[in-house]
Amino acid sequence: MYLTRENLSYAKDVMNLHQLHNALIISDPLHMKRAILIAKDNDIKAWSSPTLTTLYKSQYARFSFLVRESIYYSGYLILRLFH
Repeated sequence: MYLTRENLSYAKDVMNLHQLHNALIISDPLHMKRAILIAKDNDIKAWSSPTLTTLYKSQYARFSFLVRESIYYSGYLILRLFH
């Protein structure tokens, strides 16, 4: 969860340095919802471009990733309540 938040925070710093206002977020489809929400929370006007392929080939790997993302997304929503 923290890696995505840190990456988008650093991206916002670079965008500010170069006076950029829009971003294209490219990521695994199962990760996209959280990534876009974090971008929004960093005042990044972002569009999503989910990858057509995934590193998670087996059903078990995809399910495990989905569970992990669901937990991270829920955790992020809770974290937002306190900020």
